[in-house]
Amino acid sequence: MVIVSVLVIFIYALLIINFLRGWIALPEFEASGMANEPRVTIITACKNEVNNLPYLFQAVNEQSFRNFEFLLVDDGSTDGSYEYAEQVSLNFPELKLLRNSGKGKKEAIKTAVLQSESEIIVTLDADCLPSVDWLNEIVQFYISYPSDLIICPVKMDSDGSFFQEFQQFEFASLIASGAGAAAIGMPVLCNGANLAFRRESWLECMDNLHFEVPGGDDIFLLQSIKKRKGIIRFLKSVNATVTTHSAVNLKSFIHQRRRWASKKSAYTDWQLALTAAVVFLASFIVLLDFVLAIVQPNLIALVLNIFLLKLLIDVSFFYKISDFFGLRKVLLNTFVFSLIYPFYIVFTAILSLAGTKKNW
Repeated sequence: MVIVSVLVIFIYALLIINFLRGWIALPEFEASGMANEPRVTIITACKNEVNNLPYLFQAVNEQSFRNFEFLLVDDGSTDGSYEYAEQVSLNFPELKLLRNSGKGKKEAIKTAVLQSESEIIVTLDADCLPSVDWLNEIVQFYISYPSDLIICPVKMDSDGSFFQEFQQFEFASLIASGAGAAAIGMPVLCNGANLAFRRESWLECMDNLHFEVPGGDDIFLLQSIKKRKGIIRFLKSVNATVTTHSAVNLKSFIHQRRRWASKKSAYTDWQLALTAAVVFLASFIVLLDFVLAIVQPNLIALVLNIFLLKLLIDVSFFYKISDFFGLRKVLLNTFVFSLIYPFYIVFTAILSLAGTKKNW
């Protein structure tokens, strides 16, 4: 058991160190001026987002880059989202409303992509808020570094409560790990809440996006472009970052995590599978060691050493990304969350076996 525990944590350390090396190597991008070309289509899939739409419309309408169209695709909203957007569009000429030709977020994006004629597509979730230079930053990066897929940063807000701090740290670790992985040539993660891609690249991948599977619009696209040897980059820029909300309660948090976990079986990229397996095993080993130490007190020293080694790795990672993502009380939070995370990871793994959620 000792050898297995040490080996798993060693492999985990190698993985995280490589992701961190990639993150550190990524230079922060800052647009040098104002772009006018190429034309961009912003796509937002919308389902019952009437409370978020006023803030979204204001943020998009204030963009410094103006050569864009904004396609809002309604997926059968019942809260008045479409009617509200219809009224706003009267004074927002870039905003165009579409009805989803299918069902679900992935079909909504497809509806808009096929409607668009722009060179660049940017997907933006309805509950996200971009900065005023968000679109200009993405366009300038695309001009400087032509790419098939540009992974853009997403940051989760927090009111300082324990529950929201936990979500913010976990979410930041996913985004930063995806960035570091892309930087070392093994892209495995991205987030459709803030994602840019060439329209032609999406069309080439359309048959591999698994429209029969709810969600996964982002990861399936990344995997297809990766398989086709396309160029995938992460845009490390504060101005290109969008901010999203934390789950307001435990029920919505579990629903979201179950929705994320349920798609894992459909992903085929071995590097993503390896990453998920290593992260799971590292947490599982820590949890198993704690249980064994209760039965065999002579293992307490091993448990503490394994836990502290993993904690050291995680603290180093979070310290390096804390400024970019606005993380606070890194040492304290990482320590507390490290006590909870093994239980959470095992719970999430069980959720992934509980069936696919059909809604988004």
